Amino acid sequence: MRTRALLGALLGLIAAWAAVPRAQVVPAVRALTEPWPEPLVVDGIEILPARQHVYMLVGGGANVTVDVGAEGVVMADAGDAGSSTKLQNAVRRLTRMPLRYLINTAPDPDKVGGNAAMVTWAGGTNGPQGGGGANQAGQGGRSPNVGTAFMAHEGAFNRMIAGSRDLPALTGAALPDSTFFTARKDFYANDQVVQIFHEPKAHTDGDVMVFFRGADVVHAGEIFRTDQFPLVDLQRGGSIEGILGGLNHLLDIAVPQRNQMGGTRIVPAYGRISNEADVLEYRDMLTIIRDRVQSLIEKKQTLAQVKAAGVALEYQGSYGRNPKWTTDLFIEAVYNSLRKSSER
Repeated sequence: MRTRALLGALLGLIAAWAAVPRAQVVPAVRALTEPWPEPLVVDGIEILPARQHVYMLVGGGANVTVDVGAEGVVMADAGDAGSSTKLQNAVRRLTRMPLRYLINTAPDPDKVGGNAAMVTWAGGTNGPQGGGGANQAGQGGRSPNVGTAFMAHEGAFNRMIAGSRDLPALTGAALPDSTFFTARKDFYANDQVVQIFHEPKAHTDGDVMVFFRGADVVHAGEIFRTDQFPLVDLQRGGSIEGILGGLNHLLDIAVPQRNQMGGTRIVPAYGRISNEADVLEYRDMLTIIRDRVQSLIEKKQTLAQVKAAGVALEYQGSYGRNPKWTTDLFIEAVYNSLRKSSER
């Protein structure tokens, strides 16, 4: 009897499997057997679709996000100074429409180095050669910013004018012609709302995130990255609390599709396209490190003692591999940021 029961159960499982629609089986088999699709690479720039008509461009400095539509191109960050032509060629693969909006998320060379080249190329014509035409610098005596709304937060604008160790002071077409000092700025382009959120005292005092609301894509800039610990630039108004505040805001915006996967797409300063779960993991990691450092500060521990305590030990294998921004440098920034905050 027992053998018959087992045989009956086995036959039932086989019948149930056979009843599964072929449409459900084939995609699973294809996902396991077919090769990964080759990414689209134009002149060394990798073009990755984020959602709908929004793309992430990789390889021209920090990640650049572009929204392509009937009105033209909306671009978040301009890449570094040496990659402008490559980024332009990548954009031209997506559209022949001109650049209508350019937004800087932070005053860093890898985000603003290409400003002047983008603006002077941008306005142009809708013809097959793209940029150029009357919007080029010096033609008709008009500003090279004519035809392109070029935006940044007031804090970032002031840093661009002042310059820094890594970024010479910017002038002329390299400077945004529209700044704001409020918590939010928004406009309508390509049939969707674009919202720019200022994140106070985060990486610097001029950081913003760009939310392409219709496509449900956020360009996070230096608020979030998947390749290393965040850059906390104390000399330019940054703080660990500001970074955490920006990440919490990002979590408020992002909505997962199902099982904490999919949903809102998030473009980091560097690294892969992410979702809410990736940001949550990053935020929790930074919160744990912040709390550990804060606890040791309250116990009157020195910076050397905090570094020796291994407060980021389990995370440094993933996020502390950049020789220019080591775990020790990050912990020092967190320590000094918290000390500075406690002294106010």
